[in-house]
This record gives sequence, structure tokens and C-alpha cells, in this order.
Amino acid sequence: MFRFILRRILVAIPLLFASSIVTFLLVTNIGTPKKIEDAIARPNHSQTQISQLRIQFGIDKQPVARYVDWFTGFVKGDWGQNATKAEIRPLMWQRIQVTLRLLIAASIMSVILGVLVGIIGAIRQYTAFDYFMTFFAFLFFSIPAAVLAGFLKEWGAIKMNPWLRNPSMSTTIMITIAAFGLVAGYLIMRNRLKYERVRPRSKYITGAVAGLGIGLGVIVVFKLGWDGNVYRVRNPKPLIPTVGQTTPGFEGDFLARMQDYFWHMLLPSTALILIGFAGYSRYMRASMLDVMSSDYVRTARAKGISEKRVTVLHGVRNALIPLITIVALDFGALLSGAIITETIFGWSGMGRFFSESLAEKDPRSLLAFVMVTAVSVVLFNLIADIIYAQLDPRIRID
Repeated sequence: MFRFILRRILVAIPLLFASSIVTFLLVTNIGTPKKIEDAIARPNHSQTQISQLRIQFGIDKQPVARYVDWFTGFVKGDWGQNATKAEIRPLMWQRIQVTLRLLIAASIMSVILGVLVGIIGAIRQYTAFDYFMTFFAFLFFSIPAAVLAGFLKEWGAIKMNPWLRNPSMSTTIMITIAAFGLVAGYLIMRNRLKYERVRPRSKYITGAVAGLGIGLGVIVVFKLGWDGNVYRVRNPKPLIPTVGQTTPGFEGDFLARMQDYFWHMLLPSTALILIGFAGYSRYMRASMLDVMSSDYVRTARAKGISEKRVTVLHGVRNALIPLITIVALDFGALLSGAIITETIFGWSGMGRFFSESLAEKDPRSLLAFVMVTAVSVVLFNLIADIIYAQLDPRIRID
């Protein structure tokens, strides 16, 4: 295993070196930095000021010398200054923390939900649950991120916050919840008994009554604990924020800060979870269906191994291998941020860092951004290779 990891690391080093060359060539050809263009456009500009700006952006040398200076500085940790003469490395570290706070939890939740839904959908193929989750997966997968984020911002916060100040539940809503619980309980029991030879009606009635009881329980809990509760009327601050990663000037203990972070993360994280979950569930379902119809799974069933062991040991373990590639690439691109989501919800993460650097045509900021992203992608692909080797020992033997 150690030799396998060492080989992958030795392959990653020249890959990163080649990435640095390609990155440098792309960034150096995006054009003149905007600050220099503005200086040239002024009628009273001086060549001395323009020369100083060229030195500031590091474009006063030949391309080879520029690459050597940039690459050696990047390796040493000296990433230079941006257009506002701020050090890029600490600024990027601040943005990375914001991005990780938003994306790590969202990515983990989307992977867990996607894998679970994909497994259940494959095992219970063509059931009500499978059709229901397939519909929502394709729905969220096809909705553009900007549309979904805008919808959540409008209906998940702007329209929701006034109701949260004086929450109530109408008779129509209560009837809808009770009816939904009744139907859901009946369908779940029908799904469980689909492959049973004997399906007594009493089981269906039991499932429907259980679903109705859960729906009524939700109504009772709401009516007793929240209906008519006006404890937020005196607090002008919206419960669900729509902009920013934290409340400006907020001070409080650790628990209060965590609550503030949570409410600011709620909407953007929900948007990312829904989009990621839709793709992962489709990949996992397709991979699981392919594995469960393979010869070795049929052989395991013929030997008398329980269906649970066949599903977990033979099905899920092998079905995860193709999904790991997708997850590793997505996790590797975490540090590149979510440009659309961060822009709509006003988060100052890596996505905003990239868009601002691109608008300013700031070469050093763009080079630092792309190289940090490249390193993270290579690192997570290395982790994926290690997971491959654990799931399938043939990979490390080859």
C-alpha cells in the first residue's frame, strides 16, 4: 500500500508542474490589468506611473523570468500583492475559510443523501419512492443554480420571515398535512409488502393509520409549541438572513456565534445540497443497478447469503467505486467556491475572489487561485485512488 501511495505522489508532482505552466500561459494572455488600462485611458497619465504599475503586477519582465519568479515565490509561500496592494496569501486564506464553512457541510450532506437515496431507489426499483425521488432528482438537477438560489431567497426567507414572527397554521394546512401522512403511510407499507406473497389489508390500514398519526403529531406539536408564539415580534432582526456569511458586528459566546453561522448558512447550503444530491443519487442508483445484476451477486445469492449481506458487502461496496471519481472531483473543486451561490447570497468566499480577480484582470490573484484549486484537485484525486485501493485490492496490485 505504501508503494502504491508513493507512486501516485510521484505522478502528482510533474502533473502539478505542468498545471503551473498551463495556468501561467492562460493567465498571462487574459490581457492588461484593468488598473493599468484605466491609467492609460487618463489623458494626464505619466509613463512613470504606468511603469510602476507594471512592476506592481509583475509584468515588466520577460515571460520566462516572470514564470520563474512567480513559481519560486508560490512554492516558498510568497504569492505577492493584488491590485489593492493587499497580500494575496492571507486574503485567500480568509476566503478559503468562508468557502469551506459553506461547502464542506453541504457537500457531505449531499453525498450522504445521494448515496442513501440511490441505494434505496435501486433496491426498490419502480416503486413509489423510486418514482418520487427520480422526479425530484431530475427537477433539482435541471434547475439552474441561480434560479434555485433566488427561489430559496425569496420564498425561504423574504416570504418566510414575517410568518416566523407570528407563526400560525390554518385549517386547510392541517388537513393537507394529515392527508399527506395518511397517503404516505399507505404507500410506504405498500412498498414494503410489494414482494410479499401474502399482503393482508390490515397491514395497509396499519401503515395508513401510522402515517396519519405522524401527521397529527406534527400538528399537535406545532399548535402547542409554536402556534401564536410571538416571541420574535420585538426582535427586528430576520431569523433567516438573505445576505452575508455572518451578522456584521455580532458579538456573543460560542453558542450564539454558531447559531448565527447556522442561520446564514441555511439557504445557500440548502441550494448546494439539493443540486449535489440530485446528481449523486442518479449516479449511485445507476451504479447500484449495474452491480446488483452482475454474475457474482447472483452467485452470492445462490450460495444462500442473506440479502442484507449481499447488498452491503457485494452491492454497495462495488457500486461506490464509480461514484468516488465524481465525488473526488467535486470535493477537489471545493476551494474554487460556488460563484453563483456566493454572489446571490453575498458570501465573500473563493468564488467571489475569482470573479473579482477576473474583473480586475489581476494576474497574481488569478494564478494563486488556479494553483490552489489545482493542488486541491490533485490531492483529492490521490485520496480517491487510496479509497479505490481499499475497496478493490486489484487496483493496488496492478
